[in-house]
Amino acid sequence: MSTDVDQYFTTSEFAKVCGVTKHTLFHYDDIGILKPEIVKDNGYRYYSYKQFYTFDIIAALKETGTPLNEIKAYINNQNTAHFLTMLKQKQLQLVAEQKKLERMQRLLQGAIDNTDRGLHAKCGEPWIEECEEEYFIAVRLSKEKGEKDHVRKIYDIFDYCDEHLIEYDFYIGAIICKSNLEEGVYDPDYYCNKISYEHNGELQYIKPKGKYVIMNHKGSYESLPASYEKLKSYITASNLTITGNAYEYDLLSYIAVGDPDKYVIQIAIQI
Repeated sequence: MSTDVDQYFTTSEFAKVCGVTKHTLFHYDDIGILKPEIVKDNGYRYYSYKQFYTFDIIAALKETGTPLNEIKAYINNQNTAHFLTMLKQKQLQLVAEQKKLERMQRLLQGAIDNTDRGLHAKCGEPWIEECEEEYFIAVRLSKEKGEKDHVRKIYDIFDYCDEHLIEYDFYIGAIICKSNLEEGVYDPDYYCNKISYEHNGELQYIKPKGKYVIMNHKGSYESLPASYEKLKSYITASNLTITGNAYEYDLLSYIAVGDPDKYVIQIAIQI
C-alpha cells in the first residue's frame, strides 16, 4: 500500500500545488465538493493527480463568482450544456456588475469635481446666471414627522435611484418652495439628488430653465437663513422678482468637512 500512497499527494502537498491553504481543502472535504481519494485509518488524507483537474474546475468557476453550492451541483452533474448555461449566467452577472462599477466611477468623479469646486468657491457674493433645465430625483418632506422621517426620505432617494439604475450626484440637495421662501421659511420642502438626464418617473423633479440669482454660502446649515436674507435683499435692490423655488447644492458638506462652519452650499433662486 505504501507504493500506492507514494503516487498520491498529501494534503499539504496538494494544497501547495493548487495554491491554497490546507484549511481550504478541509472545507471542500466538509461540504463534499472535493473529498480526498484516500483517508487512512490514522486520518491522513491523500489526493490523486486526477483530482487536480477537479480542483481546477472549482477554481475556474469560483473566479467567475459562482457559489460553491452551484459548483458542487455542476460537478455532480457535469456536462457541456450545463457548463455553457452556467457561464452565460455568470457573463450576464458580470455585465451587470461592470455597469454598476462604471456608475460608481462616474459618481466618484462627480464628487471629486464638486469637492474641488467647493474648495475654490468664492463665497458670500451673489451673481445672476442663465441656467439650463436640470433634473432631480426628489422626495417631499413632511414638516410634522420630523428629522427621523427626513433621514428615511434621503434613503428613499438612494433606493429609488439604485432600483432604476439612475446615476445621481454624490451629495444630497434641497428645494425650498417659492411661497415659503417669500415668507422667510427656509426649511427644505424637498430633499433631492441631481441626475444627468430626464427620467420621466414618479420622483422626477424638473428645475426650470431660466434666470437665477446664485450665491455660495460658507457655514453650517443652521446659518443658511442669513444667506437667504442677503440674496433676497440683492434681488430687491436689483429690481428683480422671485419667480420660482430655491435650490441648495452641497459642495462641501459633512462628508468632506468635519467643521460645519467650513461647509460650502450653493443657493440658486429663480428670478
